[in-house]
Amino acid sequence: MEKATENLQQRNGYLLILIAGMLWGSIGLFVTILKALGAGSALIAFLRLGIGFILLLPMMYAMQGIELFKIDKKGLLLCLALGIFSQGLFNLSYNEAIRKMGVATASVLLYTAPLFVCIMSGIFFKEKIGKVKIAALLVNIAGCILTVTGGDFTSIHFSVYGTVVGVTAGFLYALMTILGKTSIKDYSSLTIIFYSFLFGTLFLGVVLQPWNDMRGRMNLYFIAAAVGFGLIPTVGSYFLYMNGLAKGLEASKVPVIASIETVVAAFIGIAVLHEAVSLAKLIGIGCVIASICLMNLVQQEKQGGSEGSLN
Repeated sequence: MEKATENLQQRNGYLLILIAGMLWGSIGLFVTILKALGAGSALIAFLRLGIGFILLLPMMYAMQGIELFKIDKKGLLLCLALGIFSQGLFNLSYNEAIRKMGVATASVLLYTAPLFVCIMSGIFFKEKIGKVKIAALLVNIAGCILTVTGGDFTSIHFSVYGTVVGVTAGFLYALMTILGKTSIKDYSSLTIIFYSFLFGTLFLGVVLQPWNDMRGRMNLYFIAAAVGFGLIPTVGSYFLYMNGLAKGLEASKVPVIASIETVVAAFIGIAVLHEAVSLAKLIGIGCVIASICLMNLVQQEKQGGSEGSLN
């Protein structure tokens, strides 16, 4: 009975990760809208965390008063690390990679994140990484790359500096899963998200100083888009993601499940932004979905008593 309850809890956790990934898939839509309204990349990065932080204030107070805002020094240090590394420095590294090499190349390098999670989860959480899991990771990375590029690799351009910051972005993105899994054991997911957003907002505010870009943009459409950006692929997705991690999931599986973000983003691009459809992109989408199924196969086999054959 206890084992069945644990398995059900984990299935629910992976479902939360999947839904969080779907919400992250809307990031490109909001970025496109905000850019059309005149916002630069620095302001967009700042608004995402800043608006998310502001939205959490009344939500958390309405739920449990000041209780959710209470945290000890250890928790603050974990949130500081999440805010600076997985929010602030991640955004800076990714934007710098885009500036040096373009969106396609930066996106390709970002998908090194599952490999970093796999390595770190083996080191810190002693997770076993078997053949099926490795196969799922490789299929996932290939699928994400095909989905993002559409099979057109002519826009892929590498430079030493750009590659370094691009891979750094992948590592910092992966670090979120490791730090999140560590912190969620002892603290509320909302508390972790709130303080990590706070530190991330302060860090980006000091480094980017996006205030000047706000002038003349505070109209109803811009505010609505900014609030939607802070609510749907930010507060909503991180809340589901952290609650999923709290279900005792294997960290190495999480980024593969969350990569449904790429599929959702592709469908939004095709249906809403009228982006081109190619056979390579469709194959990529199929590979991402297949990799998620492969990871699910590992879980099912474990429950059936064949853990050694897969891990």
